[in-house]
Amino acid sequence: MYTISRFSQLCKMSARMLRHYDKDELLKPVHVDTTNGYRYYEKSQLETALWIKKLKEYRFSLPEIRTILQTSDRESLTGLIHSKINELSNEMNRFKQIIAEMQEMIDDKVDFVPGERRSYDILLGMRNEIRVLSQRVKMNIDNMDKYIDSLYEKAEESSIHLLGVPSAIFFDEEYTPDHRDIELIIPIVHMSDEEASCDWQIRTLPKKLIATTLHIGSYDYIGYAHIALEEWIESNGYDLDGPPYETYLKGSECDCPVEEYVTQVCFPIINESRQ
Repeated sequence: MYTISRFSQLCKMSARMLRHYDKDELLKPVHVDTTNGYRYYEKSQLETALWIKKLKEYRFSLPEIRTILQTSDRESLTGLIHSKINELSNEMNRFKQIIAEMQEMIDDKVDFVPGERRSYDILLGMRNEIRVLSQRVKMNIDNMDKYIDSLYEKAEESSIHLLGVPSAIFFDEEYTPDHRDIELIIPIVHMSDEEASCDWQIRTLPKKLIATTLHIGSYDYIGYAHIALEEWIESNGYDLDGPPYETYLKGSECDCPVEEYVTQVCFPIINESRQ
């Protein structure tokens, strides 16, 4: 048997990493001395250690590596590797797009230090009571268009007449792109609650005072619209009266450049001193 120090030399992994793999049950020593805690490995484990190193080079995560090590079926293993190939291919395409955008910035002599962002016109108004088709979902933000398309399909299947474009109400306290808590809503012709399904519902949004502005352009910069609204609300003595929401007046479905996207950002507000 080999001590952890010697085994680390053989497989070219640090002893610290081997201890980590032991804790994660990826590569456990064959023997641990109960008196001093020394770990010992045997020659046959070298192949497993080198396989783990190779899988890390292939960009597999530790949970994925654990699954692979526990998989004896070649067909299942092939499927896992194919999935990683597709994932890496998609990532490579994203990198190619990023490189192209960066090169375009150089070619167009774009100022690399962004200047001051444009100002936003803030409007104060009353949103009337409205009936909406609603679905609250915890989703990856990149999949929101798919959920919106699904909601349109549900409306068509149930013969629900839509009156407007979709909005998204954001309930999370912090940004978690892969697990956002969002309610998707689309205004509809008045219908009863009896039409509700297990995965969507029809509900009434109450009459509400809102501060609103329009954001023109990419969603990447929509945070500036939110900041403008927050500053206006604070400086004018209002408080938030519910989660903010965005209404997508013109977006990816229009097959237009992102610079032409139009999003209405709305903050429900209240002024306690005027109640």
